[in-house]
Amino acid sequence: MLSLGVGTAAFSVEQFLVGSNTDRLILLSSRLPRTITVLLAGAGLSLSGLIMQSLTQNRFAAPDTVGTVDAARVGMLCGMVFFPGLSVVGKMTLSFLFAAAGTFLFLVVVNRLPFKSQMTIPLLGLMYGNILGGIANFFAFRFNVTQNLSAWMQGDFSLVIKGQYEGMYLIFLLFLALFYFADHFTIARFGKDAAKNLGLPFEAVLFIGTLFVSLAVAVILSTVGNLPFLGVIIPNLVSLRFGDNIRNTHGKVALFGAIFLLLCDVFARSVIPPYEIPVETVLGVFGGGLFLWLLLKGGRTA
Repeated sequence: MLSLGVGTAAFSVEQFLVGSNTDRLILLSSRLPRTITVLLAGAGLSLSGLIMQSLTQNRFAAPDTVGTVDAARVGMLCGMVFFPGLSVVGKMTLSFLFAAAGTFLFLVVVNRLPFKSQMTIPLLGLMYGNILGGIANFFAFRFNVTQNLSAWMQGDFSLVIKGQYEGMYLIFLLFLALFYFADHFTIARFGKDAAKNLGLPFEAVLFIGTLFVSLAVAVILSTVGNLPFLGVIIPNLVSLRFGDNIRNTHGKVALFGAIFLLLCDVFARSVIPPYEIPVETVLGVFGGGLFLWLLLKGGRTA
């Protein structure tokens, strides 16, 4: 209700209930789609981080630290340059294909490393992401689409309206995958060799996890842009209190991720009314602070 009531245009639940056309239009065309998008994006990115941490056996792995977001960005750029008239669904598809290919390549390389410290994978992922980002920036400059790409990548919910957010419902596929494969992802935390000894088809789980994470990232990136830190901090905070059994924690990760992003979005709309700041900025401040706390805390979170 708080999210539905905050915004530039005045909205009254009482007026909506008595049949006000203006309040009905505000709620159904803007406020409700935005709130649904925020909740699905928060839950989707948090669960994506949970899966990535299982597949890499690393607490600090997430879509934005293993190159998934940057690979999806390259796919989006290809859509802008080579298919300028491509629909939003087409951009999502290209982003998904590039994200899946880029993430799978990174995970295959990482799982062949003889030694993996907690900081090795995030550092390699950031280097890999910077390479992909550099490629994207080069071609964006080359084809004069830098501003379009930057605007599309900025995490912001202000343009979410009815008719432009429905692709977010694909996030429910990620929920179903985690519900069905929760035990598989939990076993994958033990590493490739241990998982195989327990009878887990590790490569198949790696492939399935990559597909669903890439789908979630592509949908969210194409709809609202980049939302940093969610995939890292929420799974770690939940595991501190509830442990590492994904069967028991995936619902809590989704819930807390959705609530955290919703609070950040409400703050972004409230800090300088009637204007709003991009929620990416708010996440950068609060999420970055929590991420730093996790790094300093060490122990279980490292």
